[in-house]
Amino acid sequence: MGIPLSPSGWEGPQSQPLQLRRNFNETAFFFPHLSTNDKGETQIAFTVPESNTKWRFRLLAHDKQLNVGKAEAFAISQKELMVTPNMPRFLRHGDRAAISTKISNLSEGAIHGSVKMEFFNPVTEEMMAHISLENQEQPFSLEQGASSHVWWMFDLPADIDILGVRIVAQSENFSDGEQHALAVLPNRMLVTESMRMDLSGGETKEFAMERLVDKSSPTMQDYRLTLEFTSNPAWYAVQALPVLGEPDSDNAVSWFASYYANALGAHIGNAFPKVKAMVEAWKKKGGSKETFVANLEKNQELKTILLEETPWVLEAKNESEQKERLSLLFDLNRSRNLRSTAMSKLQDLQTNEGGWSWFKGFYSSVGITQYILNGFHQLKELGIAEFSKEILSMQERALSYIDAEARNRFEAMKRHNKEWKNIKTISSIDLEYLYVRSGYRRQPLSGEIKEMTDLYLSVIEKNWTQYGLYERSLIAILMSRQDKSAVVETILNSFREHATRSEEMGMYWVNNRAGVFMSQSAVSVHTFIMDAFRVGGAETREMDEMKRWLLKQKQTQLWETTHATADAVNALLRTGSDWFGAEGETSVTLGTLQVEPESKESGSGYFKESWSPAEIEPEMGRVTVVHQGNTPAWGALYWQYFEELEKIEKTDASLDIEKQLFVEQNTPSGTQLVRITEENPLKVGDKVVVRLTVRSDRNMEFVHLKDMRAATFEPVDQISQMVWQNGLLYYQTSKDASTNFYFDNLPRGTYLFEYAVYVSRLGSYSNGITTIQSIYAPEFTSHTAGMKIIVKE
Repeated sequence: MGIPLSPSGWEGPQSQPLQLRRNFNETAFFFPHLSTNDKGETQIAFTVPESNTKWRFRLLAHDKQLNVGKAEAFAISQKELMVTPNMPRFLRHGDRAAISTKISNLSEGAIHGSVKMEFFNPVTEEMMAHISLENQEQPFSLEQGASSHVWWMFDLPADIDILGVRIVAQSENFSDGEQHALAVLPNRMLVTESMRMDLSGGETKEFAMERLVDKSSPTMQDYRLTLEFTSNPAWYAVQALPVLGEPDSDNAVSWFASYYANALGAHIGNAFPKVKAMVEAWKKKGGSKETFVANLEKNQELKTILLEETPWVLEAKNESEQKERLSLLFDLNRSRNLRSTAMSKLQDLQTNEGGWSWFKGFYSSVGITQYILNGFHQLKELGIAEFSKEILSMQERALSYIDAEARNRFEAMKRHNKEWKNIKTISSIDLEYLYVRSGYRRQPLSGEIKEMTDLYLSVIEKNWTQYGLYERSLIAILMSRQDKSAVVETILNSFREHATRSEEMGMYWVNNRAGVFMSQSAVSVHTFIMDAFRVGGAETREMDEMKRWLLKQKQTQLWETTHATADAVNALLRTGSDWFGAEGETSVTLGTLQVEPESKESGSGYFKESWSPAEIEPEMGRVTVVHQGNTPAWGALYWQYFEELEKIEKTDASLDIEKQLFVEQNTPSGTQLVRITEENPLKVGDKVVVRLTVRSDRNMEFVHLKDMRAATFEPVDQISQMVWQNGLLYYQTSKDASTNFYFDNLPRGTYLFEYAVYVSRLGSYSNGITTIQSIYAPEFTSHTAGMKIIVKE
């Protein structure tokens, strides 16, 4: 096109790239060609890129005398005859697929012609005549400005990996065409099924993976059989001990956590020499290659996704580094220096009122102050620390602060509640105050504070049934300190009555979701309950059952909370039976094959063995485990095989997934979701809602959910983003053949997740399966059955 520009006198470059905006949000580069006509006007001709769109040209020119001229024009680059194919993102072997194209007449008259589609090999450019194509060449007739659609149906053979598609429309005067290369995915996939094996101390148990034993599908092809087993998983908890230096965040909570973890870690090294000796043994054996590898990095071949494709690469790196630094935990000089630094920081963060603020310059916080005082008391009760005069002085000032704050709350209650003497409950902050204050009897209570605490103690003694698990554990310990053993026993009996006991999980409480001193960790609540049982004189067997639940949490969680992790490890070490001195062997038999591992990990006794397809026999699905130790033990058998998508059967597990498809329909009463049936088939243009139901019987971390899609489905939301749904925050991303969900935390429960897709083409398509797996503990996995998606006219 040419745009006259005045004044004349252009002496600029004759062929210099010019940057322009296209559609106001895209940038294109042009090479202008300048010329001057016989009227002295400069004309600029542009060769536009091969894009069918609308262009906006804005030009500015000046001469040596600074005379200025400008111009603006719009141009549409298009062809008289255009084809616009609707190509799928991918196809699968065995699909009966449809590809359509839009044919547009943008000329000034009617056009008559034909359009054809042909297949070719994008690598060799050879035609693929063996793919049967219905109505390969079809006629069209279009009036000026009109358009029409044409489509072709064909079956995808199983002998191609990439398909070239060329669509060409021709008339007497015009022609247009496009070609694309489509990925053709196999209709078979690698499936991983697992069978978890849990045993108690001194137990012999038989397990059966029925699908391996009764393998009947002729299209199923073995790939690998893997066994992993841990004779003493209690050592995994020791590997989780937090090894903290100076915290990254300069706040009171982080500094005290550093002090607490280092003090407790050094104590564990002294009180339990075998723990220290085992950590040193791991280090000498080059544990960074085996023992100190993060769980997120282990068993990559058994997981549905590579670690590098998840958001958790940094977490894996941090876990590995934490394990490698374990030996530093028992360095007394390092521990002493870190505790000294932490105490200096805590002195600096203590306000004039006596309380601790979160950051320097903030107001004092009752919650933070009581959290720190409780930690100091725990260390003293364990006989870990002899406090210096400076620390004792800090504690006294903090006690005065929480006394004053409790008195203020008490006075406010008396002013606003005339029936304050007849209250039935007290707040959690006041209950925590009673618990913390009862640990510091060396500092006497004033008369007014004594009146308040006596009232509060009588209230909780009479009305303890109105509190939750965490509060009841505090009340039991408080009653023990008041020498009211009958009340303690009553509370413990209530705990026993409401407890859930299972062979795998031990003794636990399903409604354990409370908070502990600003923490939301169920592990922390459980350790407080264990402490209540300990002071109540519980039997070793009962304590072992509660320890088992703690250990099972470590199987599926990273345990990132510093204070809670240290307390959990301490509970495993100090209560119940000695699980760290066990020397018992564990033998595993697959069918008639006695497994003899080449090596085992020190302490945990972990080993892993694999068998190739030629070595796999159906009878290996029957497993006998003889466990001679006194600790719990666990392991898993993984069977990996290739199978056609439609023949894959659903599996059920502790972490379970179910998939349903619904068509969204508008009715006079509003939008409704209708199940897809033979009577209600899918049609092009339908909006389909994919509903995924996830069930988990325990808290898990680092869970990956992959939902495969049929080639006819096009996701409505194609932007990767963080999503808040069902009280969970997760990351959702759409890829060409699947939609993926990443959960940092997946608490125990049942969850529904939905996303929408549009039906884009006719045909019959494999929809694949949906898989869910804990990347931290890959033995927790399950998948749905394969399904076929049929779209009719």
